Amino acid sequence: MAGKRASAKEVSELVDSLGDRLGRELSTQSVLFHQAIAERLGLKGTDHKYLDVLRRAAEAGPVTPGDLVQLTGLTSGGVTGVLDRLEAAGFVRRVKHPSDRRQLVIEPVTERYAEIGAVFAPFRERWAVLCARYSLAELRLICDFFEQATALMAEEIARMQAPPGPGAAPAGAAPRAGAGAARAARAAKARPRRAL
Repeated sequence: MAGKRASAKEVSELVDSLGDRLGRELSTQSVLFHQAIAERLGLKGTDHKYLDVLRRAAEAGPVTPGDLVQLTGLTSGGVTGVLDRLEAAGFVRRVKHPSDRRQLVIEPVTERYAEIGAVFAPFRERWAVLCARYSLAELRLICDFFEQATALMAEEIARMQAPPGPGAAPAGAAPRAGAGAARAARAAKARPRRAL
């Protein structure tokens, strides 16, 4: 038996609820969750998320502080502060670049990965239970939604961090670096959809 087709009003209300209420609540809980994870690891704020950015980038090769400026959109001073805190907590180390001894490379301390994984383990177990409530087709749809929402967010970050057009910026406003966000948006678009 076919279900009743939703009215335009019902669709609009659901989209509004998804964006305004549920999306905002999920975003807030995500920030608070990651703050709690950071505190458990002896870090501040979102430092462990920057560590995640570094870990992923390091899989492709050496990462310099300048690379992190591009990847995160932080200022060089902001990256220095994050790296100082991560190094003091034992999660990264600064070493000489393998091919350019004048540069420093930031290496994640892989021995700490198990500790990070242990902090996330209870959440991962509960996440698996939650996902088990949905069919394969529903999980594919949820994955598609998350991938598209992530790409949309990366594009919005790039848009907000891009230098404004002529005459659009207030006097004295300095644009933040945004090449990393733009790169992330392009990567998110190019990333193939995962099959479940």
